[in-house]
Amino acid sequence: MKRLKVFIINVIILTIVSLIVRSCGMLFDIYIANIIGSEGVGMFSLVMSVYVLFITLATSGINLATTRLVSEELAINDTTSAKLAIKKCIKLSLLFSVIVSFLLIVFAPIIIKLFLHNRISNNILYILAISLPFTSISISLSGYFTAVRRAYKASSSDVVNLVTKIITILALIPKFDLKNINDVVLLLILGTTISEIISFIYIYLLYACDKRRLKDFRTSKSNMPKRILKISIPVAITSYIRSGLSTLKQLLIPLNLEKSGLSCSYALSEYGMINGMSFSVLLFPGLIINSVASLLIPEFARYNVKQDYTKMNIVINKLFTLVICFSLFVLGFFLMFSKEISLIAYNNLKIGNYILILSPLVILMYLDHIIDAILRGIDKQVKVMYCNIADLFISVILICLLIPKYGIIGYLLIIYTSEILNTSISIYQLYKATHFKFDIFKGFIIPAMLLAIFIIIASLIL
Repeated sequence: MKRLKVFIINVIILTIVSLIVRSCGMLFDIYIANIIGSEGVGMFSLVMSVYVLFITLATSGINLATTRLVSEELAINDTTSAKLAIKKCIKLSLLFSVIVSFLLIVFAPIIIKLFLHNRISNNILYILAISLPFTSISISLSGYFTAVRRAYKASSSDVVNLVTKIITILALIPKFDLKNINDVVLLLILGTTISEIISFIYIYLLYACDKRRLKDFRTSKSNMPKRILKISIPVAITSYIRSGLSTLKQLLIPLNLEKSGLSCSYALSEYGMINGMSFSVLLFPGLIINSVASLLIPEFARYNVKQDYTKMNIVINKLFTLVICFSLFVLGFFLMFSKEISLIAYNNLKIGNYILILSPLVILMYLDHIIDAILRGIDKQVKVMYCNIADLFISVILICLLIPKYGIIGYLLIIYTSEILNTSISIYQLYKATHFKFDIFKGFIIPAMLLAIFIIIASLIL
């Protein structure tokens, strides 16, 4: 009962903090997007997709190892091993991130020439390389706070990160030419790098104070590095493939849009409107799902260690019902007000059309996020990666085949195909692992019918 109470309190705190952070972040992103335009948003999104790839290489699955091992050791009250786990994870994070930073510096000119049309300078990727060690260790420390059920402390570092980024970018805006795409991206990258460094300092200080709570009760286990690598290596290998394919996918989209007949600037603009603007709106309500998902990993890790499959299935059914009902509510909102949202946020009806077209995907995206968290908690993280790799591999092939021929319509079809495939495989993997039973009539059909009735009535009234 006490554990459930702590879980609920953490969810509430995380949701409130996430709501504040994401709301402020989204408003700031809208403000910046209106200043730099959709082409600038598109180029920045491409640069960040490269950054995400190198962050994946830097973390190498160690963040998941942190959460899993600390949770498992605390479940059997072995606090000494829990402390040892986080120390080893921090050291490994630092080692991998320094190596990856060097690789980013070496390959920066090639990446910019092949995929970014030399539209930005090498300095932008060099600056990102500086931030990699700080970001990597911060992610591991966030895993620690999730494991000890004080995820609100990690969330507070997100607040520090956002506030620092906003202040930095606003202070630097007068010094940059916002009509120059290189200056625009450089401005945003500087803000991102400085905020990552400041938030690292903050979360490390929190960790230094928090670890004193863990008193030594047992003799630490000498095989801790082996256990960390057992979790992180499979995740790292599959993560490298997944993230590499994901980055390749994002870089190929504007290139293939150009092959369909669009100019480079227009292709970047369309890419920015879909990936940088429409999806930021669609994913915004999912912050509640993100708060729950981040806390599910240690909870399901405990169920798995204790082999409490009955409790596991009860929780899965409740989660599915809640996520689907919430997703349907969000879908109804987007179906009714997509144009109003786009006009208020971006003063652009075209973005409203993209939001309307893509809004049914919120059901799949939110549900898939929860399923991935559960699979990671029950030691099926490699299965999650296999799902993502299969999805991305198919997406890359479809991008090369469909987008040059059908343009934007082909890209939208690929997005739908990708989400349906990814979620279907994830559900199948979860069923194989837990054999859960979900009442689709009560959990989906009835809420969907109620949503349809509500939309019809509301449309007639409006």
